[in-house]
Amino acid sequence: MSTLGQKLRELRHHKGYKLNEVAEGADLSISFISLIERDKASISVENLHKLANFYNVRLYQIFQDIEEEDAHIVPEAQQNSAYAPSMGSKPAFFLLSSDDNLSFKSFLTHMPPGAQLSEIKLQKGETFIYIKEGDLEIHLPNKKPLHLKQGDTAHLTSYKGTILKNASDDTPVKMLMVASATTQMVDRLGDHFHFYELAE
Repeated sequence: MSTLGQKLRELRHHKGYKLNEVAEGADLSISFISLIERDKASISVENLHKLANFYNVRLYQIFQDIEEEDAHIVPEAQQNSAYAPSMGSKPAFFLLSSDDNLSFKSFLTHMPPGAQLSEIKLQKGETFIYIKEGDLEIHLPNKKPLHLKQGDTAHLTSYKGTILKNASDDTPVKMLMVASATTQMVDRLGDHFHFYELAE
């Protein structure tokens, strides 16, 4: 079984942060975090809360046994009935993976028609895309746009910002997206998207 320090180090790696970034964000010293991750010092509940808040996880998740086996299943019927109030105006994301997963998130994503109306910006991470329906346009920094059609896949690595647009003015895009925990998905204004849970 992993120690608390090992779990905290693994969580930091999963989130893609360096020690100095965590220290600044959680208001703790670099040396202290390093000692904690090597199990050379103890940590108070208050400081543990600071780390959990910085990593955007619940405290209990840090103590979960990372070797625990589990399965998160979303039946096809639930995926087909996915609907959100915002689907008519901007992309809608439906969680297919467990919200507790620290290494990646998977989404069923709907993009409305009209590339000029909605777009997804990907930053700081990796994303895998599978097009179930529609035509997608991918804009990588300083490169010509890429076009994906039904059945196509793409593995994207982005740190400066990659833009996804619906290439059609008439039909929506329906796609599976699997993103690393570090991947940020924001709209045209830089605001984070809301993710809907596909509850049974």
